[in-house]
Amino acid sequence: MYRLTERRLQTAQGILEKYREQFLRNLQFDAHTFEQELRKCWHLGYQEFKSIARNMLRIPRYRHVAVFYMEKINAPVVVSEFQAPLARVYGIRHYDDPERQQKREKFWASFKAMCARKHTQ
Repeated sequence: MYRLTERRLQTAQGILEKYREQFLRNLQFDAHTFEQELRKCWHLGYQEFKSIARNMLRIPRYRHVAVFYMEKINAPVVVSEFQAPLARVYGIRHYDDPERQQKREKFWASFKAMCARKHTQ
């Protein structure tokens, strides 16, 4: 399994920051371009990149970027490798939980509220 190492973080810091800032400003970004730029930077294939995307959830600075990517890269379907990590982020036991949509909306509402507070300070 591939990991998001400190070296990889440093190598891709410019790309990660570009998409983080874009996401904070617009609450969206192009998930396909994000993936392509990082895969090229790290010389990875799609399967290897999915492991690293899951690792991004552990880094608070890029957590919301990773969640957005996981939700959008194969929209409207979430690939199976991302379902368990997203369930944990939303605070549910499994991805097919009947409360998923409600918990997902709560997750994003708290993020949007945080963004709004930062813009008013």
